[in-house]
Amino acid sequence: MFHPLCLLFTFASFIYLLLDIQLIRGLRKLKKSSANKPNQSPSITVLIAARNEEKNLPRVLNVLLAQDYPGDKTQIVVINDRSEDGTESVLRRYTNENPGKVEFLNIQTIPPNMSPKKHALFKGLEIAKGEWIAVTDADCIMGPQWLSSMSNEFSEDTGMVLGFTGYEESQKGFSMGQGAQALEFVSYGVVSSALIGLGFPVIANANNLAYRRKAFNDASALRQHGHIVSGDDDFVLQEIHATGKWAIRYSLNPQTLMRTALPDSWEHFWEQRKRWASKCMMYRPRQIAFLAMIFAFYAAVPILLIAGFWNTQWAWLGLGVFLAKTVGDFAVTKQGLKIFGLGKLLRFFPHTALLHIPLIVCAVLAGTFGGFTWKGQKLSRRA
Repeated sequence: MFHPLCLLFTFASFIYLLLDIQLIRGLRKLKKSSANKPNQSPSITVLIAARNEEKNLPRVLNVLLAQDYPGDKTQIVVINDRSEDGTESVLRRYTNENPGKVEFLNIQTIPPNMSPKKHALFKGLEIAKGEWIAVTDADCIMGPQWLSSMSNEFSEDTGMVLGFTGYEESQKGFSMGQGAQALEFVSYGVVSSALIGLGFPVIANANNLAYRRKAFNDASALRQHGHIVSGDDDFVLQEIHATGKWAIRYSLNPQTLMRTALPDSWEHFWEQRKRWASKCMMYRPRQIAFLAMIFAFYAAVPILLIAGFWNTQWAWLGLGVFLAKTVGDFAVTKQGLKIFGLGKLLRFFPHTALLHIPLIVCAVLAGTFGGFTWKGQKLSRRA
């Protein structure tokens, strides 16, 4: 017998497919929304919050020092966040060898009710001199034209620019499990860029972004959310947009593509996803409502499949909802990977599709109601 809920879930699947169509539209609009190259090169401060990054810092600092952006307009500031390895020694060597180009400061303690990384970024901003602030991580690697390519989007009305990030691939390539992680990771960038194309920014990636200092001050983003452990990227994005004064842009230039280290274990991957999900309930109301609807749609699949043990009608309905999600997601993913030159990751889509729903549902619940580990610290969503 046909149950009224069948109509509800069929309608929800239709809406989800319409959303995917809109995301594809957003991706296509990005090319039309690129800013014109500014006539002048503004001063840029690169901020890196580093904790126990002795091994990674030399590589990223060497690349930053070799950027083709004017040296007299570039400042590199590294904040050593209570590192327990040789991070300080590395930074001291680089500042001595590159006076006036690399600066660092040490953090020994964190104020009460303050996110460790947000506190580090605040301290870095205190000595930042740039009109623009570019942010990346110590375990990332970029091309020599990263800053100059990002700056191509710095028009007068631009408040923030985002770039795309993917996992760094070894010479052997990704294994099946690594490939699923890599595709799941870049899916966030695809959705982020599509939503910006639609004028509805929700998520960002903290290792590849730049914001105008004045826009950051107008938004007071991190001060409002300093007690939330994660979100030093998303909150800045949403609050700058909410001022109504500044445009948000997404760079499609291949030179702005960032590579970051692949999680060294599934446990690391899981802790990372919990941390990312922990902040979602602290977003602005419109973004919370949007993500809540997506979460409810995803959660319906396992609920329906479990209900199918009692009535096969529910199992078939659950499979139908999953199929609608998979078809729509494939179309969006294919379009996004093509734009960002990462099409070879598409071969991992079947494995990622199976991973995606349980990962998102479990990570949101665990991150919201539990804790996570970051840089050897056990944390919860609030500092």
